[in-house]
Amino acid sequence: MKPFVLFLFALAVGLSAGNLRAQDKSSTLGKPIFPKLEYVNLNAELGFEAEILRGFGARVDDARRDADGAAVAAQAVLLSFAEKLAGKKAQTVTATQLLAEAARIAEEQQNRDAVIAVESASAYIPGSEPVVQRLAEASSLFAENRGEGEFLGFVRIVNDCDRLLDIYIDGKYVGFQYGGDDVVYSTGNGTTHARVTDAFGNTVSEVLFVQPDETMTWTIQP
Repeated sequence: MKPFVLFLFALAVGLSAGNLRAQDKSSTLGKPIFPKLEYVNLNAELGFEAEILRGFGARVDDARRDADGAAVAAQAVLLSFAEKLAGKKAQTVTATQLLAEAARIAEEQQNRDAVIAVESASAYIPGSEPVVQRLAEASSLFAENRGEGEFLGFVRIVNDCDRLLDIYIDGKYVGFQYGGDDVVYSTGNGTTHARVTDAFGNTVSEVLFVQPDETMTWTIQP
């Protein structure tokens, strides 16, 4: 191969590598929309003397950690019933916020069964029409966000925080990482939703475009 051709080849490889590196991202954890609920006294916030919502917070926390959109939607219906009984809403979280959380999970997973669950639950939750409308718009694009072919891509998550993080790839729980951990996860090529959450509900997500057979790095800063 002639020197000039070698130079052009090296330049092209360098530019390509530079473009891949430019895709790498770094993020910091943001505050939760609402906190973990296991230790929140929603009965008191709603003014109940009886334990109408006994165990409710733990069930919500478990469903959110498992990324179970249908289960979160079901708990939103229960909270809506409690709001109706109380004649008011709790300060910490509302049924509409819970339904929006279920919709987020359904969207990140591109899970049509979870979409149906959210739509069904919305019939029992006044004021939830905007949540359903946004989810309907998002679900119309589900299949278009992936790249073509059966290629694999990879997301490398670097936990630079001093805390354990739960890791979600395309809305599915894939495990946890301790502070300082560096783990690679496989996914399809194309648009991938990556999210991390700490024990207090602080979270951040990124929409990553993953090239076939390439690895993109996402670093989480404290």
